[in-house]
Amino acid sequence: MRPIPFIPTVAEISAGEVGDIQGLGAVISYWTEGTLPAEEWLDEVIASWGPAGYVMRRGEEVLGFAVYGLPEHLPRAGRYPLGPLDEDCALLAYLEGDARTRRHLLARVMRDLRLRGFSGVEAIASDLGRSRHVPTTFLLESGWKPVRRGLGCPYTLMRANFGSTVEVGEFARGLVGRVKLPGLKAPVPNTPSSILARVLRDAPANVPVRVRTTRVRG
Repeated sequence: MRPIPFIPTVAEISAGEVGDIQGLGAVISYWTEGTLPAEEWLDEVIASWGPAGYVMRRGEEVLGFAVYGLPEHLPRAGRYPLGPLDEDCALLAYLEGDARTRRHLLARVMRDLRLRGFSGVEAIASDLGRSRHVPTTFLLESGWKPVRRGLGCPYTLMRANFGSTVEVGEFARGLVGRVKLPGLKAPVPNTPSSILARVLRDAPANVPVRVRTTRVRG
């Protein structure tokens, strides 16, 4: 038997890998509202736009993955009462994995988007840690800023603006280095209510623009 590599690797997700990465198909179907099978969606987006996801592995073990794209690639985003998304930003749909894995994937996504000319990246984050969304607390701890909170729903539009390529590279290195290790100090309450009360209290509530009444599930 070949030894399992100790150092994880991060690579772009190809359409043919969708069935091999647990949970990826469900995430794509959620954010695309099932407009296409997940494999076809990823194939079309890669062909017309470029990479739309990364996977992190240790050997053959999948540690986590990221999905992102333009807002029009992810039509579910239009169902949240968070106002218009920035036309110069891409949209991060989801990150899967533990804290270290998600930080590595987030750093890779941000570097990729900066090199492709985007001014920043946004995410519709869940204040309650709901499935198929990036938690608001994780993005706050990763240096992202709140833009607007949803009216009547527990979601926040989060954004990270890009500087130069060098600045994004430095940010990415710092991001990966900020992995919390358990047991080093007494735990601090880290509930959505406590963090959002401190950090999001100044984030403006959005005056809805063309708010849809369709209920958001998940």
